[in-house]
Amino acid sequence: MFQVKSQFSGIKNFFWPNDSALRLRRAELTFWAFMLSVAYLPLPFGFLAWFSMARPIAIIAGLDKKSAFKAAYFYSFMSNLFQLYWVAVVTPPGMVAAIFIMSLYPAVILLIFRNLYVRRKLAGLILLPFLWVGMEYFRSLSEFAFPWTDLAYSQGYYLTLIQVVSVIGSYGLSFILIILNVLLWQAGLRMNLPETRMKCFSVFLVIILALYAYGWIVFPPFVIRGDMRVSLLQGNVDLSTKWREDTRDYNFVLYDSLASIAGGDSADLIVWPETAAPCYPRQEPHYGMVLGRTAIRSGAPNLIGSLDIEFYGDRRKTYNSAFQYLANGKLDKVYHKMKLVPFSEHSPYQDQFPLLSRQFLEKYVRAIRTHDVQWWSDFYTGDSIVIFQTDKADYAVLICYESAFPNLVREAINNGAEFLVNITNDTWFGRSPGPYQHMRFAVFRAVENRIWVARCANSGISALIDPYGRETEKAGLYVQKVVTGDIRPLDDLSTFTKIGPIVGQFSFFILCLAVALTLAIALYRRLRRNYPLYHNNI
Repeated sequence: MFQVKSQFSGIKNFFWPNDSALRLRRAELTFWAFMLSVAYLPLPFGFLAWFSMARPIAIIAGLDKKSAFKAAYFYSFMSNLFQLYWVAVVTPPGMVAAIFIMSLYPAVILLIFRNLYVRRKLAGLILLPFLWVGMEYFRSLSEFAFPWTDLAYSQGYYLTLIQVVSVIGSYGLSFILIILNVLLWQAGLRMNLPETRMKCFSVFLVIILALYAYGWIVFPPFVIRGDMRVSLLQGNVDLSTKWREDTRDYNFVLYDSLASIAGGDSADLIVWPETAAPCYPRQEPHYGMVLGRTAIRSGAPNLIGSLDIEFYGDRRKTYNSAFQYLANGKLDKVYHKMKLVPFSEHSPYQDQFPLLSRQFLEKYVRAIRTHDVQWWSDFYTGDSIVIFQTDKADYAVLICYESAFPNLVREAINNGAEFLVNITNDTWFGRSPGPYQHMRFAVFRAVENRIWVARCANSGISALIDPYGRETEKAGLYVQKVVTGDIRPLDDLSTFTKIGPIVGQFSFFILCLAVALTLAIALYRRLRRNYPLYHNNI
């Protein structure tokens, strides 16, 4: 009982400390964290990200080391909580784990910045954008990757402004946003000379105007369509109907009828959402035949979201997959999702750390089975990109939030993809900001690579997105609809597709140097403190 009270006391003190000055500071950090989260909503408030980090950065820079880390972690925690609270609809434990882990990344970066700023003010100001973007790039690399809250995505509804990502990528835009926040901080800093403050504010305005000017110059007034006709089947099947055994066949009947409609529109490719077919087509021959017959009746290749299993001796691995059935009914190729949502679709490194795997927990934590606790799935990651062929163009598939990974998309295009298909099931998120935020990733990938994206979601948002981010055909949330339109296969690579995320990669290199230098200095000081005579003799 004492331990429980102590834990609740610790949580209360985290959000509402006894010290009035600390309480006021955390209230201010909470306010600015909320302002930043508003920039990600499906509203034209992206401009809040131009300045909502300025004050938190200033607060953290003025604190001692221990207080700075606590303030940075608190600010990061509240930002993630406001931005990702809806993940609890899918997996409450996953939401808690994600927020606690993800909050460490910005906290460490802001602490390193604070240490640099205290020693060399100008060095700290110059390096902060590199540190932040290096962190964004780093958190896209491992199985813990969850780049949902990258700063650039706050600008997703400003199509003119984000055209620059076709050159510098989303990491480059995040870099610019940090610069804007630093400039406004310095413009409002009273200890700076009036001339310095005016210069900072002037540069801030020039950057904003330059971004819009570039977008205005390159943005074509009309959509350029091609002769590749794509149909997206938005079935709007609720989760209980999809996965319940007695209503399982309803999914196949529904999508067969929708595919027939798409076939009547002379579609060259028909796309089903993620896991639209609740089966294992290669392990359940009956359902594989059903899917093949649907492709024959529609008269076009059908890309179908479903599940797959591969056996390795006495072990099996389950995959979130996409299957292409040709117009003759034969199964063509299968793609296994490579980027899984941590603590939702899988436990990161579950083979190396089996203590967090679902099988282990269900075996030893009986409550998970008894009370049907929503934990995470046990999918495995795929190992390669697959390029699918049609008569008119080749394409690659992005399943769910794989659209949040610029490098993965660029690799697919360089492997031969002439347009992209993004299949997803955002029904889990309800009417939260989740489906809207998820949709913006596809817009960014289209603009970055100047490529068409066909996005098919079970309950919305489904859309055909042109290379400038415009949604030419669309179905909103919770409607049943066949979205059909003409797209144009890729004819030229964008600058970003050619050179890659060099802003993110170079920033990550700078971050590694900064971390190594910080650790070296800390080690040197510890040695000097513990062995003063040795250093004096040197």
